[in-house]
Amino acid sequence: MNPPRLTIENYLAACRDGVFSHIRRYLGARTAALPPSMRRCVTDYPYRRGKALRPALVLLFSDAWGGPRAQALKVAATYQLLEDWGLGRDDLLDAGLLRRGRPSLHVLYGVPKAVNALDMLHDCVGDMLYSYCALPPARYRAMHRLFAEATGITLGGQHLDIEARGVPLENFTAAAYLRIARRKTAFYTAVAPCLLGAALAGRRAAAPAIRRFAEPLGTAFQIIDDVLDAENDGTGRLGKAPGNDIREGKRTLLAALAFRRLPRAQAAELARFYSAPPAWRTAGRVKKVRALLLSNGAPQACRAKARSLTGAALRTFTEELYPSMRKPYGGLVADFMRLLLARSY
Repeated sequence: MNPPRLTIENYLAACRDGVFSHIRRYLGARTAALPPSMRRCVTDYPYRRGKALRPALVLLFSDAWGGPRAQALKVAATYQLLEDWGLGRDDLLDAGLLRRGRPSLHVLYGVPKAVNALDMLHDCVGDMLYSYCALPPARYRAMHRLFAEATGITLGGQHLDIEARGVPLENFTAAAYLRIARRKTAFYTAVAPCLLGAALAGRRAAAPAIRRFAEPLGTAFQIIDDVLDAENDGTGRLGKAPGNDIREGKRTLLAALAFRRLPRAQAAELARFYSAPPAWRTAGRVKKVRALLLSNGAPQACRAKARSLTGAALRTFTEELYPSMRKPYGGLVADFMRLLLARSY
């Protein structure tokens, strides 16, 4: 009797369980001496268990080239901890109200305690990579370098994203959006995890091809994420407050395309909303702008762009990376890409 076929869904579930098991083991010991109320704050986001998609890429690329499984899973767990720190910062900067279906860190504990806990969590990332992963020196240096690069590029993208909120919507272009998405999301979502997995497997020579493959994949991920945020009807699928990006006045590809597709009067209304101070963006106005964004074919155009980017990523993957990968992991990477494109939450 043949063993059951390994599916991407089963692989992701096993990776998720392994990642959060390591996070609990590490944080349980690392935070034991903290004041109990601080410990709850520090461990809050990590213990909510996200989807662990980025750690899955670390593991997939390591497995695909025969990397050390136990070490790769620990590095993947550390990368998830980096993501949890980044999400806490994003929620603070964007005044996000919900994360993974529950109130955001700063909503639950207040801004000062949230900032303090996030400082501790970032310290935990460095310590977990060094002490818990226990990598050989050369491998540790390679991992540390990629973690630092991911952090620097992402924070640079966050800066561009904040800056863009001062740009009138009529002057915000698709090209400007893509520059932000490549830095803010694509690198830490796709490029860095794949590079980490490849480096663990000793395949650093594959780095240029990985960058060509993963950047469009990560950019497509952000485009779909922005569309889903606008489509969020508040039923809880996304685990975030409905209309969050709209309320923040975040410049997205969806907003840029909608502005250019709407009749002049509605486009002017959209631009006025995005240039208004946050207090002016009431729930009623957010609801009206959401309807404008979704009414003109812009979501479909965004999804078409995401499909095009994913197609480009798949071609690079098929031609330059897949041939050297072990079965079934190369096929699982392709399945993972299709899963990202088709997601509805």
